[in-house]
Amino acid sequence: MTTTRTAMTAVALSCVLLSACGSGDRPGLDEDGELGSVGTAAGEQGAREAVRAYLDAWASGNRAIACGLLTAQKARAFAASAGDGDCPSAFTNVHTRMSEESRKTFEDAQVVEVKLSAGDKIARVQLSQKLEGPLNGDDDIRFEYTTGRWQTEEYPKG
Repeated sequence: MTTTRTAMTAVALSCVLLSACGSGDRPGLDEDGELGSVGTAAGEQGAREAVRAYLDAWASGNRAIACGLLTAQKARAFAASAGDGDCPSAFTNVHTRMSEESRKTFEDAQVVEVKLSAGDKIARVQLSQKLEGPLNGDDDIRFEYTTGRWQTEEYPKG
């Protein structure tokens, strides 16, 4: 009985500690999370991971992941239109104007379908709901596998 109780206590403690260590399979929900290997897997799995992280980054305010999942060209255009010349400042400018409700739509949206084309280098991703805020009512998002990572060509509107 004591062994069972000790084992159960250890499992419960592990669960508490693990949940406090971050967002697990959703690194974009961690405001300070790093891009790391997010979206580097080729094919549908990598596209799904990149889209999820991108949406979560907009929900949580993670500029590193949001900007890292924009193509270089789009990051420059975004920085010029909504920031002080760099993507992180543009992201902050737009993110701070988003309502909590808008951020919640990004967190709650689910990937419904991924259609790959162009030799599995382009992904058109259908979402479960329309997004409010920077993607202005879209319920799909396009990602491209470029430079070894899935990145979006969608332009965040400031």
